Order: sequence, then structure tokens, then C-alpha cells
Amino acid sequence: MTAFHHHHTILIIDDDVVSISILTSLFAKKFNIEIAQDGKVALQTIMLKDIDLVLSVVNTPIISGQELCTFVKNSQLTAHIPVMFLADNPSFDEEDECLALGAVDYIDKKIRPSILVSRVSNQMLMVAQHKRLAQVSCTDGLTGLANRMQLDTMLNKEWYAAVRGGHSVAALMIDIDHFKLFNDEFGHLEGDACLKIIAAIIASSKRRERDFAARYGGEEFVLLLPFTDLNGAKQVAQELIENVQNRNIKSAKQASHPMVTISIGISAFSPTHKKSATADPIDLIDKADINLFKAKQAGRNQYAASA
Repeated sequence: MTAFHHHHTILIIDDDVVSISILTSLFAKKFNIEIAQDGKVALQTIMLKDIDLVLSVVNTPIISGQELCTFVKNSQLTAHIPVMFLADNPSFDEEDECLALGAVDYIDKKIRPSILVSRVSNQMLMVAQHKRLAQVSCTDGLTGLANRMQLDTMLNKEWYAAVRGGHSVAALMIDIDHFKLFNDEFGHLEGDACLKIIAAIIASSKRRERDFAARYGGEEFVLLLPFTDLNGAKQVAQELIENVQNRNIKSAKQASHPMVTISIGISAFSPTHKKSATADPIDLIDKADINLFKAKQAGRNQYAASA
């Protein structure tokens, strides 16, 4: 049996505080628990937090359980989340409706607690297996960071989470300076070793759980920083530049600096920014890429930034 170690999160949706207390006591030892007492709060929680399974009563206030399930299953960002329904007054017709909407289970609320725990745990085992497979397919084989496909997914997820949550999100486009010269002089094995070192430095710079590092391609990397404004992103960038310098990796003879350096382009998005209504997730990366070019033009081993 797989141990979950609180790495997985259940969203419990119920407007009955007694029921919430009972359900929480059943699952809190194995899983992280999020609570919502109506469908609107539940929807916000799903979009803003990393939810692995939804356990909901059918009749939730404001937004019904069925409406919530429809949204979850129709959104590319949340379709993977299993939804399990608890029914106060179960019926075959309601069960048909819920399962047709994409729910994985429909359970009488009066079920024996041990059976409910087993059903939820079985679903979580499948979630854990799916996550492991997804991690393998979404990981860059050389550096161990996320790959471009996973970056695209996370970029969309964090962008729309920022829109709904009203918080900032920043992106750093990071490039190893004169990397072609490095490869030409020292060979591709040393080049790969350099990439691994830089990737490890980038990964270690993450301050929050949702900070996300990916290999963009070649010697380029991206660091996504949810809940971070432009000034905060500048601080992270400067620390990255200094940390790479401090590794004292010898650079190619024709490079502009004696040790390997990086250049960084920074962009930041805030829903309150006047241009946010016409902005798009890819704009965050495009602006960071433009600023990376500016940093290169200004002499490398530095960052350039704009909102």
C-alpha cells in the first residue's frame, strides 16, 4: 500500500459543519484537507490550490455539485481531478446524472466510514500513480527539471490562477552566456555537466512551494514565480546571477567573462495592470524573452526587466 505522507489534498465540500468535522477526522491523518461550504468557494479553491480529489455532497449552495463537476471536467486545467459525490438521499436517477457528468463515484452518505475511506484511498492510489507517470513524461532527462510541455501547462495554470486570485506572477527567462563557445572548447560532456549545475542552482532558488523551474530548450531555462511582483523577481534574478558566478565554472577563452555567467529577462503580470485585459499567458514568456535579449545586448551577466 502506498504511503501518501500528506502530499495529496482532498477538497471536502459540504454545508453541514458536523459532516465536515466527521469527514475531516476520517482523512486528515492521510491527506491534506481543504474545506468549502458552498460551490463558489469550492471552485475558487480548485483554481487556486493543488487539489488531488474532490469529495462533495450533491446539493451544494450557490453552485451545485453537478455544476461544479461539469466545470471541473470541462476545463483542461482541472479535468484530471477525480470527483466523488456523497448523497444524502441517493437515487438511481441522480447517480446516473452524476456519473454521466464525469464523477468517479456516487456514494450513500450513510455508508460505513471504513468503506468510504477505502474508496477514497483507492482513488488516491490512482492519482499517485498518474502523478508518477506524468512526472516522468514531463521531466527533462538531462537536468531533472520540468520540460517544455509541462512548462506550457503550468504557465496556463498559474496565469489563470493569478487572474482569479488577483495576485502577481513573474517569469524569468534564463540563458547561459556564450554556451556554444563553451561546448566548442570543452566538448558536449562538459557542456551537459554545466547545464546540470546551472539547473540545480535554478531549482534551489525556488522560495515558494509553487515556484516552478523548467528547461525551455538548449541552454535556456524558465523560472515561474507565482505571488511574486517585478521587484521580488529582480531579487531572485540577482541572487541567481551571483550564485552562478560563485560556482566559478571556467568559461571559454573567447567568452566575455572568465567564468560562466547567465543573463536573465524578467516579466511580471498583475491583474490590476492596465494592459491585463488584453494580455495572454504567452505574453509573460515573450516579454521575458525580449528582456533577455536586452540583457545580452547590454553586456550579459545581468538582468533586464519590465512589467
